[in-house]
Amino acid sequence: MTSITSTWGTRAVAALAGGALLAAGLFAASVVGRADASVGTRPPRTPIDRVVEANSGIRVLAAHVVGAGGIVELTYQVLDPAKASIVEGDVDHTPLITDARSGDQLHDTAAMRHGHVMRPAGTYFLLYFNRGKVIRPGDTIDVTIAGTTLRGVPVS
Repeated sequence: MTSITSTWGTRAVAALAGGALLAAGLFAASVVGRADASVGTRPPRTPIDRVVEANSGIRVLAAHVVGAGGIVELTYQVLDPAKASIVEGDVDHTPLITDARSGDQLHDTAAMRHGHVMRPAGTYFLLYFNRGKVIRPGDTIDVTIAGTTLRGVPVS
């Protein structure tokens, strides 16, 4: 004989399990929807060029327009401190930034000089005066370092 209590308990468990499955399905659908939406909104990646890295001793990580549009910050990582020292120590060898769209070049820089020795894997930056705000977020720049050029660096 089946009691009323066990029938009610079975129905309650089934209802809870069905609710849990429904919630899991809705959650999965929302995650997939977010993943699809984020694909189109991801910022472009900074290209990697092994020849530029071998010649300069640095890897360009990012370029950002900051300071109300008046400054371009170029962030880089040191791969070889001996080669990378020209970026910080020699004004004549500072990386040259060229706007891929207009061909405008940025020359005026302020290196992150703190009297320290560059370390492998250390992250450093250069600030460029963006005269006339020629480089804007969404642009692409070319960075020339030690006679080689890294093309297609996105600016955010």
